[in-house]
Amino acid sequence: MLLSRRTFTLAAGALSALPASARAAPKTDVANARSDLLSYEGRTAKMPDGAVRLGFPGVVLRTRFRGARLVLKSTASSDTQWVDIIVDGGDPKTVRLQKGAQDLTLYDAAFGEHTIEVARRNESWEGVWDIVSAEAPGGRLLPAPQLPKRKLLFIGDSITCGAVSDVARTDPTQDLRMDNGQKSFGKVLARRLDAQCHLVSYGGRGLIRDWQGIRDTRNAPQFYELAAPDEPAMPWNPADYVPDAIGVMLGTNDFNQGIPDQNEFINAYVQFIQKIRRDAPRASVLLMDSPMVTDGDLPKRTVLGAYIGDVVRRLNSKSVVHAPVKHYPGRPVNAHPIAEEHIAIATGLEPLFRQAIG
Repeated sequence: MLLSRRTFTLAAGALSALPASARAAPKTDVANARSDLLSYEGRTAKMPDGAVRLGFPGVVLRTRFRGARLVLKSTASSDTQWVDIIVDGGDPKTVRLQKGAQDLTLYDAAFGEHTIEVARRNESWEGVWDIVSAEAPGGRLLPAPQLPKRKLLFIGDSITCGAVSDVARTDPTQDLRMDNGQKSFGKVLARRLDAQCHLVSYGGRGLIRDWQGIRDTRNAPQFYELAAPDEPAMPWNPADYVPDAIGVMLGTNDFNQGIPDQNEFINAYVQFIQKIRRDAPRASVLLMDSPMVTDGDLPKRTVLGAYIGDVVRRLNSKSVVHAPVKHYPGRPVNAHPIAEEHIAIATGLEPLFRQAIG
């Protein structure tokens, strides 16, 4: 039966009178954590529940979408973690994560096409962050930006993490929000060389012992093998990221309690570099001094440099070189290098890394 114009108008009016709850809600485009619509720069772990765990410092999540709102569903193991949200290459907005499950609004403004970066600032020991999904209500998720082809890997301790780097030299405060892997020398170098960057580093750990002298913990040769730094049951697959050049900065914590035994330290260092070269046989490996170790009551800096020289001679390879790094004082209240000193470290290392990646 044909409806008259009046009947059709009444029917349309009846539909518009329906309560909002009965109308179709705007469609939400959803990408789970492992979707190709999300990209990760940095070492991550794939969890049994489908989440992607960010445990190492400096990991960056990137995505693109068309819409007016983007929400990231995630779970944090602690409330001592901070992330930077960067929209369309603008200034970062620093946000503190809450412990437990949370919806993190990455964008809520004018409709359009946007590129979003979420950068983990923290050190490894400050907790882990599990990404569950990204959701664009009324919008559409787009293919994630392509990552650079060149790949760098930096292995080390809190210096490599960028610990307390994001602070003015005259600021006397101590706060975990000052940690910023994006301002570490490794990240600075990667940006200059148009390369990806993985920071496989853990504050307080060393090659053979941690800052307290403890040996039976996961020091660099142990956490290097893991997808998340405190997850021994989650081994890292080296084939997932094969670097073109590798920087190793270890020794700060090994020398904290005094000068370690020469044979033990050198043998452990040689074995560790052999393990690294097993996973990336074509990569150049640069062994760096510590910018924090100094000669005081004991000639720690001199001895560390001599030990590194012995490691290079033992390995006897053109692909393994000593990359000297100057001492930097940090702040009066904290000897860790600040951001401007990380830039200076990167500047000193840049010629060697440029040569290393061809």
